[in-house]
Amino acid sequence: MNMEESTFKELLQKYQDGKCTPEELNILESWYVAEARKPIPAYSEAELYEIKTAVWDDFSKKAGFKAQDFSPESKTVKLFRNLGIAAALVVALGIGFYFYSTQNTQTNQLANKQTTPIVPGSNRAMLTLADGTKVALDDSKNGELAQKSGIQIVKLADGQLLYRIPKSTQKTGLAHLLNTVQTPNGGQYQLILEDGTKVWLNAASSLRYPMAFSNHDRVVELEGEAYFEVAKDKKRRFVVKTIQQEVAVLGTHFNINAYPEESSVKTTLLEGSVRVVQKNKETGATVLLKPGQASQFNGDRFDVKEVDTEEAVAWKNGYFVFDNEDLKTAVRKVARWYNLEVVYTGQFGAVEIGGSVSRFDNIDQVLQVLRLTTRLNFKVEGRRLIISH
Repeated sequence: MNMEESTFKELLQKYQDGKCTPEELNILESWYVAEARKPIPAYSEAELYEIKTAVWDDFSKKAGFKAQDFSPESKTVKLFRNLGIAAALVVALGIGFYFYSTQNTQTNQLANKQTTPIVPGSNRAMLTLADGTKVALDDSKNGELAQKSGIQIVKLADGQLLYRIPKSTQKTGLAHLLNTVQTPNGGQYQLILEDGTKVWLNAASSLRYPMAFSNHDRVVELEGEAYFEVAKDKKRRFVVKTIQQEVAVLGTHFNINAYPEESSVKTTLLEGSVRVVQKNKETGATVLLKPGQASQFNGDRFDVKEVDTEEAVAWKNGYFVFDNEDLKTAVRKVARWYNLEVVYTGQFGAVEIGGSVSRFDNIDQVLQVLRLTTRLNFKVEGRRLIISH
């Protein structure tokens, strides 16, 4: 978007007088995200900084964001710049759509004949104990859920699952008592394992783990996606097993995306170091990751590259971030979180999506970002997401 000096001055004056229409406010906000770093003739860098700050201070109040989230040097704005101008415009227009198209949203909902509202996911999971007992974590009250072999299983006020082992309890023999936490489509959950390791589970994922770890390796099994903050233990490795690979660490922060329907397994390292090993082959490939790197295992080899770690854990922080992502991969993320069945009508070539949007927005706001960046049609009927040209 290349804004002429006269147009810019006119819009800025209307903004300062409080006379901007919603559409004009959207133009100013879009300009900030996409071209805030490009000088406008007759304005100094200092003046531009004041203009940008004024526009986003006002906008952040309406949006309910903290002002520092959208300062010119914030991580959010840097992320927008990294995604490129086109993606940034999609983000800004999507945000503008949220605040200025309530009437259109209501009309679309009526047109789609929604009898059940499509709502974002929430903290929901099923805990299966070693003896087969099942506990619905979304329905259970805070406090102690169960006590098995001297171990207390506690649900905290913020929805976390915590294991407490009294000092008097012997851990010997507890390693074979395996529990499973499984999230459905439209669910997520956080748990704290017996050793203090924190795990965030994304939608449609499961984690199998012992009630207490052995004196050797700390081993868990993952299907789906999870973010780990592993408690440091120099004597015991922490090993995450998936269908195709194993990740071994002593204490670090990393994300694993291992959904069975995806074509590859992606491991992203944020802190520390991890060793990723191919499974089921005596001479399997091995790769050692450094912070800021991600490995992608495609069935026969590892591809390693530098990545934006904020993008990898955006889901944990409440966002969808699409960085030139394949259409079907991006849509699967949305479908898991909103618990939708996806139907494609027609043939689709290579379509990429760029942009970012909150995972807690109404489904219409999320789909509007997809529409703007792909120019495809996205329609919800019941619990089906229909995509067409």
